[in-house]
Amino acid sequence: MTSTHLRALTEPLRLGPVTLRNRIVVTAHATHNIDTEHLPNEDDVAYFAERARGGAAMVSMGTTAVHPSSPTPYGIYHNFDDRIVDRYVRLSEAVHAHGAIIVPQLGHMGGRTDGGDGGVWAPSGFSHHLHGAVPREMSRRQIDEIVDAFAQAAGRAVRGGMDGVEIAVGHGQLINLFLSPLTNRRSDEYGGSDEARFRFCQRVLEAVREQIGGALLMVRVNGSDETEGSLDTDAWLDIDQRIDELGIVDGMNVSANFNGSVIPTMAVRRGCYLHYARAVRERVGMPVGAVGRITDPAMAAAAIEAGDADFVGMTRAHIADPHLVTKVLEGREDEIRPCIGCIQMCQGELGRHRNVKCVYNPVTGRERFLGDVETTLAPTPRRVVVVGGGPAGLETARVSALRGHEVTLFDERPDTGGTVRVAARTEGRDGLVDAVDWLGNEVRRLGVDLRLRRTAEAKDILAVDPDIVVLATGAAETVPQWAARDHRRLVAAADVVAGRPQLTGRVIVVDENHRTNAMSAALVAAGSGCEVTFVTANPGPAELVEPEVRDDFLTLMHAAGIAIVCSTKVVGFDPDGPRVLCREGGVEALTYRHVDEHGRPLEASGEVVGLEADWIVHTWTEPRSELFDELPDDVVVHAVGDVMNPHRIEGAVHAAFRLAAKF
Repeated sequence: MTSTHLRALTEPLRLGPVTLRNRIVVTAHATHNIDTEHLPNEDDVAYFAERARGGAAMVSMGTTAVHPSSPTPYGIYHNFDDRIVDRYVRLSEAVHAHGAIIVPQLGHMGGRTDGGDGGVWAPSGFSHHLHGAVPREMSRRQIDEIVDAFAQAAGRAVRGGMDGVEIAVGHGQLINLFLSPLTNRRSDEYGGSDEARFRFCQRVLEAVREQIGGALLMVRVNGSDETEGSLDTDAWLDIDQRIDELGIVDGMNVSANFNGSVIPTMAVRRGCYLHYARAVRERVGMPVGAVGRITDPAMAAAAIEAGDADFVGMTRAHIADPHLVTKVLEGREDEIRPCIGCIQMCQGELGRHRNVKCVYNPVTGRERFLGDVETTLAPTPRRVVVVGGGPAGLETARVSALRGHEVTLFDERPDTGGTVRVAARTEGRDGLVDAVDWLGNEVRRLGVDLRLRRTAEAKDILAVDPDIVVLATGAAETVPQWAARDHRRLVAAADVVAGRPQLTGRVIVVDENHRTNAMSAALVAAGSGCEVTFVTANPGPAELVEPEVRDDFLTLMHAAGIAIVCSTKVVGFDPDGPRVLCREGGVEALTYRHVDEHGRPLEASGEVVGLEADWIVHTWTEPRSELFDELPDDVVVHAVGDVMNPHRIEGAVHAAFRLAAKF
């Protein structure tokens, strides 16, 4: 039974020619589930079908380029000819089989170039995207060609069984470029006034409506471009009203930003775009959808009850848990796996030209192969002992218990979650704790025997008489190789974030794992009033971190006055200072600076200098692997997570899932 406070989510909604079975939708997003022709593949079918099976009312495919002139960053689909129709048939049949509605988003990326060798089409020769490609002004013939391309692409979608289409009007795509006075500097009938700048958008919508007949027609608009000189909220509300007055659009989905489809990070407040949706809903007569870190059903229900929106996009929430709606309907919302907003694999994998995945859900993006793992009981139930209650240990215990094993988990801490709970103390990273809370709750719900505040020794493990032992003991901070020996003024980044010891004076933070640890420690030190210098051997801090998250940290670091010293490798430690010995501009790597004309390495260049401070903070860790030697040879022992080698969270969780699936 649905909880009373979530009933608003379960009400059906008429949306033009279709009826949404509830108020929760999966909005358009790239999956990179494509073949060599940029057409959706069988992984895409399984991906969207799973979200439909989980109860979503409507799923929207990510941007589909309607014309070959459109750039195709992050693996967006192509809809240039009839080859896509058969793929649409597979997708629509799979989604409809589970009672959901499906639409593709149609668009043209305009100036958002992906570095291809074609020209850039835009209303005027003005560049605004980060890549900086300067477009050529489109001719009237090219405008006519794109209008027709939108219509033909929409026709293919409907012939392929799609319930309709969504047109990308915002997010800095081509229609947005025509609408904005920042990028549309034309003086013909397509520029010079609000009415003229709207003409291209109007022509596209009218051509699409004529092509698809009575099928669903949605638009995705901006609440604001959030860019100086472009369209603000009032300007967009005028555009929304113009669209509404055409009388041919069935629903409006409100997002934001001009430089791309910006996905809010963990540092951004939840529900960040709700105010935009509410303003649009007050202006237009059609149903309006809201997006923007709407992370849980309670927030979604509150948004509908407050009049912010008629339906709510919970896209990343469905990447984390495709069965979110079913759990709401069955009153199991406490079992919903939360989206923490980390963007490490939903957005991060796209940037690495790989398909969408989730840090804490190893099945996402692999539904075709792993979809039944958690629900399939193991052939033989076994006693499994897991040592370590961080993400790797918790995931091992969770999947093992689901598969019917008897599981005991030891951890020396008073609660599960490991070092993730420490990392969550950093400003803007509090969402990290949501996932380990969920994992902890799940292992308790599944009956795992939790033995906390217990530093497991071999005798404790053997007393359980295990069939399988999994060591997920993680890694511990230790003396860096360049320090040679311990020193009371040499401290680990994790200890600093945890609040021990209290730092004062001058602090040097040495980043050697190139993730968020060192930046977190630097911010804590600066917050204590310290003068902080951040040192990295790389060209920039935390280069293994997604750009959007790194930008969040860098913004805070600059505001805190932290000095950042790049391309400087720490090579020694003088404890009398204390100080670190650094080779400036002399990173010991096979870069162009350190190889000869034949590619042979040269001796590292750069003068060695000393940087003095009151405290030196490091990120050096080593696996906690003592139990390997202490357990007898006849015990089946596996290891997972940082005890193998330092991972990012997803590496530990996904490896744990794969390991437990074998038991």
